[in-house]
Amino acid sequence: MTATIPLSILSPTGAALPGADPGWSDDRVLNIHRAMVRSRVLDEHVAKLQRRGLVGLWAPAHGYEAHIYGALTAMKEEDWLFADTRMTGAALYRGLDVRSWLAMLLGSGAAAHGGRAMSSEMTASAHNFVTISSPLGTQIIQASGTAHGMKLRHQRTACLSWFGPAAAATGDFHVGLNFAGLYKVPAIFYLCTSGSADLDRERFAGEAFVDKADGYGIRGVRVDGSDVFAVYAAVADAAKRARNGLGPTLIEGITGGPGGGADPVERLEGYMTARGIDVQAARAAGSRKLRALLKTWTVELLGEGSPELRSLFDHVYDAPTPQLVEQREGLETHRRRFENDTLA
Repeated sequence: MTATIPLSILSPTGAALPGADPGWSDDRVLNIHRAMVRSRVLDEHVAKLQRRGLVGLWAPAHGYEAHIYGALTAMKEEDWLFADTRMTGAALYRGLDVRSWLAMLLGSGAAAHGGRAMSSEMTASAHNFVTISSPLGTQIIQASGTAHGMKLRHQRTACLSWFGPAAAATGDFHVGLNFAGLYKVPAIFYLCTSGSADLDRERFAGEAFVDKADGYGIRGVRVDGSDVFAVYAAVADAAKRARNGLGPTLIEGITGGPGGGADPVERLEGYMTARGIDVQAARAAGSRKLRALLKTWTVELLGEGSPELRSLFDHVYDAPTPQLVEQREGLETHRRRFENDTLA
């Protein structure tokens, strides 16, 4: 099968293509730009924390902002999100506050997950954001199963799952899409490809990842993944189809654009400049204050310390099993025995 030309709305410089201007209000454009700039600021801060050894597992969102925020803008609050480790900012867009996000990043004992997770394994169930799992591809089958539950309950909601080429080479990808195609579940599977044919061939023996959609009996769409408006259009259409009972969609978003090298933030700012929006003012509006708050919150959260060791046994089961109780008591006995030993 020959892959289709990726959907684009903006030129590489940010000019709207003929007849394709999305016509968003200034406020709507500024809102998505604000989220993308915030993502850059957070990436910068996390990079500094990593150099200090304070953050472990982390995948920067730089260059993926259109994949994230274009897609999010097309979804409704009642829809469920299944992210990979690059997409933690999706929880913030849904309403999670930045300090809580930072607490999870740093593994603070005061974090929502109690500090018992790796840096990128964030959760925000109150905002329909499912806990991120580090193993590749797990979110694909989670989204497929959740969407099937929505269909059985006759809910007009949908699931969105992001993942990358490595996850698309796992068995979970096959199981998730095969199930979704068989039961026509209301799900959107958004694959962020590298944009490099050489790199993609390492994981897929074919012309394009989106070609896999045919094999599962689902719809496939290719989109310019550095064009936030194109991503929005593709996901909005897929979500509408899902809610109307027309089944799932596999979207291949090409990072960096079809020709490579396109920066999603700069591309949007080119469009904003053409609209007469002050880009420099928009960039500075929240970034300076956010940087200062991140420094303050980091110091505060590091002072709160790590989770208590005994919390290892909390929330494993609804009620502790006899084995867990025995293990917890054994730990307490060991700590009392060596309470003056710095290694205990």
